[in-house]
Amino acid sequence: MISFNGRKPIVFLGAMLLLNLSLLSVQVQTEEGRLLIRSWSLLVFSPIASGVHFLTSRTTDALDQYALLYSAEAENRRLRAENMRLKVMLTQLQGVESLLSHRSDSHHLQEQFVFDTFLAPIIWKSPPYYAHRLVIDAGTYQAVSRDEAVITADGIVGRIWTTTPFTAEVELITNSGAAAGGMLKDSRLQGVIQGDGSRLLRWDFIPNYESVAVGDVVYTSGDDRIYPKGLPIGRVVRSNRGSMIYRDIWVEPFVDYLRLEEILVVSR
Repeated sequence: MISFNGRKPIVFLGAMLLLNLSLLSVQVQTEEGRLLIRSWSLLVFSPIASGVHFLTSRTTDALDQYALLYSAEAENRRLRAENMRLKVMLTQLQGVESLLSHRSDSHHLQEQFVFDTFLAPIIWKSPPYYAHRLVIDAGTYQAVSRDEAVITADGIVGRIWTTTPFTAEVELITNSGAAAGGMLKDSRLQGVIQGDGSRLLRWDFIPNYESVAVGDVVYTSGDDRIYPKGLPIGRVVRSNRGSMIYRDIWVEPFVDYLRLEEILVVSR
């Protein structure tokens, strides 16, 4: 077989045809007035350009979505904290409005109800009943200090017991030995709410001659200098005459300690 420079004639012929077509495409124009070679180049490179655009746009969108999700999580956390704080304020105002309306020193009294809070997640609970301690993801680095009140929108939770730079241990109000000042909304009857390790709280030092009915709501009195005045504690579930001078009163807390995930730390 005849060869040309060691190559088959068909290869040389193909190369010449390709060169000829390339020269023609530089001169020949389409019906739209576009050079044929430009049309061919668009035909070849358009899929490549589309693919590159698709990948870059998807990558950009993914990064944007990540940034948006990160911002949304921060915004969601802020809104949850604000929502819980507003619920606490509303409940507190409902509990003290009647007291303020009958006091001449209402301006001084209102100062007891002004406090700041910040949201903190719970990272550990003590088994098996969670009735003693829990640990939150906030410590002295976030200005948390001992004996600061811990609350939710439903009511009081407990107080800060110990702190580390980044965590704090909370003593629940249901813990044996924990206590808070408690009062009724309407009669302003005051006593001491105490925990004993069970799910109920005792309300001590209420005389037998006083009237306390099942269903009455007990609020914080503020006398303990830990919990702000007017926060809900729980509802009376048992109220009987005691064998001595004080009534036998038991209160069921509003807070469900088994389902707590986030709390508010009160800072004044």
